[in-house]
Amino acid sequence: MELGDRQPGDAPLPEELQDAVREWSALALLTARSGGPTEKALVRRRGLQLAGRVADVLGRPVEFTDPSTGEIESVRVGGPAPRLAAHPPGPTPWATGLTISAFFAIVVTIADVALSRAFAEAFGLLWVPANLLVGLGLSPSLYLLRRVPFWRWPAIGTAVGLVAAWVVLLLGLLG
Repeated sequence: MELGDRQPGDAPLPEELQDAVREWSALALLTARSGGPTEKALVRRRGLQLAGRVADVLGRPVEFTDPSTGEIESVRVGGPAPRLAAHPPGPTPWATGLTISAFFAIVVTIADVALSRAFAEAFGLLWVPANLLVGLGLSPSLYLLRRVPFWRWPAIGTAVGLVAAWVVLLLGLLG
């Protein structure tokens, strides 16, 4: 994407857009020389975003040249702009995450069983609907947390702990 590629009748680009393209060009040059694959992908996405903005201002498609591969692609007016991730995803910390999940599963299981048994001593089988309400009340929050990088692990552990507590409580009714 070059700012000098203008045609007669093109609208003037806003100053902030010109500055953003110049800044991106300098970064793209550095990244093409010494950047890793993640950095190159981010620079490419940002370049496509800027190309989309330039196409919108000019009212016509513009050509975008990927700085790392040299591939040329046409970016049309009003085309979907790729979203730029706040932080590129890193490797999944399975050992740490599963340890956190196990901790939460144990704590939630013990707490739920203890509270349900205390509730059962005081109110009989009313612990069943009370425990259902706890599980149903937590489920939307646990479902939403499943994609949040750190909080997915406590959410998984909590869900497993609630299921384990139900198993323990139902087995306690049989015994």
